Amino acid sequence: MAETIGTSTPIVSTRFDITSGKDLLKDGIIRNLFDNTSKTTEQFYKKLVKETKVKDEWYKDQRMAGLEEAVELAEGQNIPIFAPTLGGTKTYTQSQWGAGIRMTFKMQKFNRIDLWQKMTKQLARIQKIAKDVEVHKLFNNPTATTYDYNTGFDTLALASTAHTGLLSGSTTDNFSNYLNAAPSVAGVESMRYYFATKLNDLGTFMGAKLDTVVYNPPLHPTMRKIFASDYIPFEESNTINVIPEWKVKLVEDPMLTSTTMWFGLDKGSDLYDINVLTSMEPDLLIMDAPDTTRDRVATSMQFFTFGFGYPGMFYLGRL
Repeated sequence: MAETIGTSTPIVSTRFDITSGKDLLKDGIIRNLFDNTSKTTEQFYKKLVKETKVKDEWYKDQRMAGLEEAVELAEGQNIPIFAPTLGGTKTYTQSQWGAGIRMTFKMQKFNRIDLWQKMTKQLARIQKIAKDVEVHKLFNNPTATTYDYNTGFDTLALASTAHTGLLSGSTTDNFSNYLNAAPSVAGVESMRYYFATKLNDLGTFMGAKLDTVVYNPPLHPTMRKIFASDYIPFEESNTINVIPEWKVKLVEDPMLTSTTMWFGLDKGSDLYDINVLTSMEPDLLIMDAPDTTRDRVATSMQFFTFGFGYPGMFYLGRL
């Protein structure tokens, strides 16, 4: 059905090819075209990021810490003058994604299954899948620093044991957001403690809240036991399980590639800084082929970028 003529791109035509069943389309034998690649699919990345519509090709975010704490003064002492502290920057540059299809005039005229409409609808679908797969690279490689999207303001990976703040002469603002442990009651409690005691870039209390836990599907039974059991799971005990009181949202994400991966987010925080910047959603442009064949061409294009600056509202349980 799709063939390459000369050195040109694949074209959907009616040329006879018994090995791939192309003749069935023109002979009218097909009762139903079963195509499970046309099924509408969910975009899972939307549950993990803050998505913003933008207009420009690139944007830069600047990290900054405000003023330090006030100090006690002696009588007649000069009031100290403070200034904000600037940190690293993060640049987001739009990337371009596209897909298309070309169909011969004869195929459009004689196929009995409205193949043109089916294929043009699939362009939007494969664009959405491409975006989901691409954005998930950030979460599937949270300890890598290979690409620009892998690093934030402090040039470290999304998950690291050595994240730094902006306080000079001290390390109290440094933090680790990598537990490296399988899901368990103790592990989830450690995750909650990380958010509940979160310090800002100057080492003073900021606070956050564990509101979302994301995991690969094989971990679903374990997560349900931890977050929904009336009593503490995995032990012979009548002690009440308080974890359900936290009202954490559970997200089962099949786009995660590691079967042991789980992580927590403070997705509701205004400081959540894992971003997707989209300047154009997938469009659809239909035109006549640029020749005298009367073929029809459909193309789809989109622009987006993704990454993070501040990783503090993310906590990796295990990769």
